[in-house]
Amino acid sequence: MRKTSLRSRIAILFTLVVTIVLVLAAISFSYFCRLHFERKDTLVLTSKVSAIEQILSTEKIPSRRIAASINNIVENSYGITAVLMAEDRPIYASGNASEEIINSLSRLLGQRWALDVSGSQYSGITKSLDATIDQDNVTAFLALDVTHRVHFFDMIMEWFFYTLFASALLSGILGFLLIKKGLEPISSLSKTTSTITAKCLDTSVSTESIPEELHELVDNFNEMLVRLDESFVRLSGFSADIAHELRTPLNNMLTQYEVWLIKDRDKADYKEMLFSSLEELRRMSRMVDDMLFLAKSDNRLIVPNLGKADLAKLAESVVEYHEYLAEDKGVNFDLSGNAAALVDAPMLQRALSNIISNAIRYADPDSTITIELSAKHNVSSIVVSNRGAEIPEFHLARIFDRFYRVDTARREGSTNNAGLGMAITRSIIEAHRGKIFCNSSERLTSFSIYLPNKPDDVTPQVERPCQN
Repeated sequence: MRKTSLRSRIAILFTLVVTIVLVLAAISFSYFCRLHFERKDTLVLTSKVSAIEQILSTEKIPSRRIAASINNIVENSYGITAVLMAEDRPIYASGNASEEIINSLSRLLGQRWALDVSGSQYSGITKSLDATIDQDNVTAFLALDVTHRVHFFDMIMEWFFYTLFASALLSGILGFLLIKKGLEPISSLSKTTSTITAKCLDTSVSTESIPEELHELVDNFNEMLVRLDESFVRLSGFSADIAHELRTPLNNMLTQYEVWLIKDRDKADYKEMLFSSLEELRRMSRMVDDMLFLAKSDNRLIVPNLGKADLAKLAESVVEYHEYLAEDKGVNFDLSGNAAALVDAPMLQRALSNIISNAIRYADPDSTITIELSAKHNVSSIVVSNRGAEIPEFHLARIFDRFYRVDTARREGSTNNAGLGMAITRSIIEAHRGKIFCNSSERLTSFSIYLPNKPDDVTPQVERPCQN
């Protein structure tokens, strides 16, 4: 089923608003006009009743003189009908008071009333007259003939409905045209964005000809293009790095096989060839495992098995593992402080191992790698520092990117040297809802890890999926 366009929706809403406003205006006009005439009728009828009451207070009823005086009062005002009744018996009726009107008066209740007799409409008032001579319980009924006014209001309402229909139709057509004109900038924006492809994500949409209400949308769209461009660049570089890293061990294996197959060799040579190939295969396997780990991390599939851990003991185990490698280079360790945190111990050991092995690799010979532990404000920190060549400022922003190396010349055959170690480290720390930073100045490079040590601080945050 085809959905209604935005123009049509706004035009329909505009038509509804106009119609509702006109209806409310008509109802208000009709109500206040009727109220005005009713109050005017009450004022006229009340004054006439007071005049009749004054006459009846001076003479007996009935008498020709009183009848003449009342007729004079009634006939001086157009459309007034008067009837006086004593104990449900009419004692006076004006000349325009028909028998049907007189018979209907006994059924009336209330001081103000409306009566419909033979198609004529009357607005009347009822009042008991106390100031009379020799008569008790005299009731005066006075009514105004408002037939012409009722017909006038009926005609006005009929004209209103015709006008309402024409106004709604006209407002809908004009609203649709005006809204179409007002939405032209969106159509222009749509045409501009339709020309953007993956090869030109670095372009941006200008806001010069865009209305102010759409500036935020255009700004957000331009920011999205920047993020997409960065993602495409990283993805392209990532694909190239994967191909490069996998090509190196494959080329090594192909070259070895070609050399060894040139002539026959003994079993020891073939065994050596298999061991060399096995080493290359293990390297590729570790690289694939690292890539799968990072892919899971990107999709929030890495869920740490949290438990309270002594960070000092955990760091000691990592130092012991790298002790022989450090001795070969003459590097010492200085572990100080103590702290505890809610962590997945094997995952954090892997992250610390990546940082410490990196520190050993780039530390000055006969220097000391310091590992400082501390806890403050429900946050535990681990700071690993080493003396050595500084990392330039422009490298620090990308040091945790995949396959990124500060020194591309150093490829010693380790998986970490492929440029995945720091990316994995950051993924592990972020999976713990922690933070990691790198600083390098005055030949001192430090990696600082901050981890929460309370359960509430590490509650996993579920990301909302993209919605269509």
